[in-house]
Amino acid sequence: MADVRIAGKPGSRACKAIRDNTGLRLFFKKTPRADAIVNYGLVGQKLDRFLRLHPGAKRTPMINKHVGRSKLLAVQDAKAGGILVPDSRTTLPKKARLSDWIEKKVNSYQGKGICKARGRIRRPGKYYQKMVKDRKFELRVHAFAWLPQDDWRLNKRHGPANQIAWNFHQGGHFSSVRYPNRYKVFADAKEIAAEILKMRHMAFGAVDLIVDHDMNVYFIEVNSSPGFEELNQQYYFDAFSALKRKTAKQVRKYCNS
Repeated sequence: MADVRIAGKPGSRACKAIRDNTGLRLFFKKTPRADAIVNYGLVGQKLDRFLRLHPGAKRTPMINKHVGRSKLLAVQDAKAGGILVPDSRTTLPKKARLSDWIEKKVNSYQGKGICKARGRIRRPGKYYQKMVKDRKFELRVHAFAWLPQDDWRLNKRHGPANQIAWNFHQGGHFSSVRYPNRYKVFADAKEIAAEILKMRHMAFGAVDLIVDHDMNVYFIEVNSSPGFEELNQQYYFDAFSALKRKTAKQVRKYCNS
C-alpha cells in the first residue's frame, strides 16, 4: 500500500473530510519521503508557498501539480481541442446584447462572482461567457483517472429557469444520475471529462457541463478542489481510499512529477 499524503487549501472542509474518513495524512515539513502527494486545490502562490515551507514536497511526486490555469484558458483550450464550449471572451462586440452574456471570474469557487454582463470592456480577472439559453440541465462529472470510467459519478444540477447559473451559491441543487451508463448524453459527458483531465494534466477533478434541449453537451469549467455535499461524500472517500490501496508504482502513474 502506497504512502499517499494530501495537501489542500487552508480551511478546506472537503480536504479535512477526506483526511478524516480515508486515513490520508497531511504532508508536513518533517514528513519522511512519501510515495506521492495529492494536491487538493493548491494553486499559484498558495502552491508556491507550500513548496517553500515543505522542501521535501519538491522531491515528492504530486497528483494534480499543474492546476490553476484560468477558467477562460481552460475553455479556450477545450475549444481548440474540438470540445463544444459556450462562446467565451474578454471583451464583447458593440452589437452584442448584454442580456445574452454573463460575467465570470477567471478564478472562482462555488460559482461566486457570476453575474449578468454589465458592459463590454475588459474587466481585470473576469471574462464574458454567452449563456446557453435552451439548457435542459447542467451536469457535474466526478472524474478519477484511477477508477474505471464507467464508475464515475454524475450529478444533474437544477435551478430556477430565470437564474443565470445553477451553482450552489446561485441557488441551484444537485440530484444523482441513477443510470449514467444507459444514455448517450451521459456517456458523452464522461468522454468529455476524460479529455479535459488529459488536457489539463489532472488525475481527478469535477467537470462541469451544460446540456441543451438537443442534447448537445458544453464544457464550462473543471474544479481541482471540489466541495461535496452528503450526496457525494462517500464516493470521494471511496475514491481516495482506492488510491491509497494502490502500490507506489501504480500511484506514480497519476503524478505530474
